[in-house]
Amino acid sequence: MAKAKQQGMTLLEVMVALVIFSTAALALMNSVSLNVRFTYGLADTLQASWVAENQLAEAQLMQSDFPDTEEEGTETQGGRSWTWRKQRVKSADQGLVDEIRVWAEGDDSQPVITLDIIPPGEKK
Repeated sequence: MAKAKQQGMTLLEVMVALVIFSTAALALMNSVSLNVRFTYGLADTLQASWVAENQLAEAQLMQSDFPDTEEEGTETQGGRSWTWRKQRVKSADQGLVDEIRVWAEGDDSQPVITLDIIPPGEKK
């Protein structure tokens, strides 16, 4: 009787396939992790820009100039609390610039966004 040829993969073939699969899975997980971190940072920047734009719109509606001394307040946007500070400051070219800086709640290390606006009538 002739021996039938066995079908299947050897242990070495299985191990090589597992190494290839695990390398691809690690690369995919790293890519997904970077994407999630980028998206979270983008959401923060977007919400902080809304807070800054709200302060600018409020100043325009009230037809009030930005203060010469720093003014601070808080606003809730997207279920989070944001701290804003606004002030009229001198720019590098000695002109005046209205500046709004926005910080995320609990992170005073640096503002999430800084918005500089040249007031009407000022030169660039």
